[in-house]
Amino acid sequence: MRLAVAIASATLLAGLLPGAPGAAAAAEAGEAGTNTAVRAGMVAAPGVGRPGAGDAYFPGHGNGGYDVRHYQVTAAYQPAEKRLVGRTRLRAVASQRLRRFNLDLVLAASSVRVGGRPARFSQRGRELVVTPRRAIRKGDRFVVSVAYAGRPASISHRGARPFVTTRAGAIVVGQPEAAPWWFASNDHPSDKATYDIRLRVPRGREAISVGRLAGRKRVGDLVQWRWVMRRPMATYLAFAAWGDFRVVRGRAGGVRYLYAYDRALSAGVRRRAVRSLRRTPEVTRFLARHLGPYPYGDHGGVVTKADLGFALETQTRPVYDAAFFRRGAGLQPGQNTSVVAHEVAHQWFGDSVSLRRWRDIWLNEGLATYLEWMWDESQGLGSVRSEFDYWYDHGGRAFWRLPVGNPGRDRMFDNRVYVRGAMTIHALRREIGDAAFFALLRRWVGERRDGHGTTTQFERLAEDVSGRQLDGFFDAWLFRRSRPLL
Repeated sequence: MRLAVAIASATLLAGLLPGAPGAAAAAEAGEAGTNTAVRAGMVAAPGVGRPGAGDAYFPGHGNGGYDVRHYQVTAAYQPAEKRLVGRTRLRAVASQRLRRFNLDLVLAASSVRVGGRPARFSQRGRELVVTPRRAIRKGDRFVVSVAYAGRPASISHRGARPFVTTRAGAIVVGQPEAAPWWFASNDHPSDKATYDIRLRVPRGREAISVGRLAGRKRVGDLVQWRWVMRRPMATYLAFAAWGDFRVVRGRAGGVRYLYAYDRALSAGVRRRAVRSLRRTPEVTRFLARHLGPYPYGDHGGVVTKADLGFALETQTRPVYDAAFFRRGAGLQPGQNTSVVAHEVAHQWFGDSVSLRRWRDIWLNEGLATYLEWMWDESQGLGSVRSEFDYWYDHGGRAFWRLPVGNPGRDRMFDNRVYVRGAMTIHALRREIGDAAFFALLRRWVGERRDGHGTTTQFERLAEDVSGRQLDGFFDAWLFRRSRPLL
């Protein structure tokens, strides 16, 4: 994720000033041990799935007791009424005996079925508590179907409002949470699944999401756009946009692309957005030379007039606030490919290899920011070394005070997580050398494709690849509150 408005001093827009990297937005963190889970009330009685995934930063996000394998989401949005009507059908496997379990949903559910049979349910906050007629045995596969409706733009949960209305429709996108505003889910990146998304919108409008556009058809007075994601995906990396878009489709380098531009964009912003996004295949090829094959069969992007304040690495098709393409918002005249490089880098780091706990967000954002620096260097927009040296020399005491390896929930969006994360990656490259460094990146994304990774696992792989003991290095760069020595 990248914030449109920078947090760092001396930067007004992400990527605005040469010599200072653009600010990026963050996610969550936190490794919840047994004692933390007990204190947070996340330990459930026998036969009851936990009402949280065990993440110390967000104890109520996600759920325990099962693993979702596939979502089928149908969501119809009527702009005139600002009302969404949806149904989620999910397939899951029980990791324990379940006589009761939770899903995450803020819209009002009208019915829940488990294994085709009606189930009892209740709701409070973002928790949908489901009691099936018969307990589900450990290891059993089961299907849950939830029907729901409401006006999601009017719903706030602890300050989060990821559903934003627009002149012609709406968009729901956000990090760390957005899914509960449009589908019932196990809303934590530790539980990834495949998706079949069916968005319905009035005729004459478009409905955009992630993955491959598998078809369009009339359903009553609406048109259904079907999107298929066959690679595992975290819930926050799914998005839905209903509205008036100009859609551009094609193929480049064996990968399908689809771009969608809000027709409400001004002519100048649209022109700069098109110039930037159409270089996505070029950016992808550049990154693939260093990281290995692009993880997906689709890419592209969506540029929205909605006032999001960020760009987000939604899987295969990042979403960009139009602010990134206003005049002066990029290092290059007439375009901003720096933000494109950041979000495309996330397709490897964050999307294909996801976090188990939000405390490790520096891995996502530090690597994406560093690869953004590398792309800028390839375009003659400064050098990686100059970025590193600038912040090392001018960061100031407060810059080094945050332990970016565990920044805390309230600091996940702090620019230091991004910049210092990227500096850690560059310092590691200096420490182990280019050959070992790029071998490390390739092995990380290759061996963990469609899975997860932690800071500890990244450190161990770095030691294995380099043959060096790196405990002190990572401690100095990620967890101490002072500037490391070079």
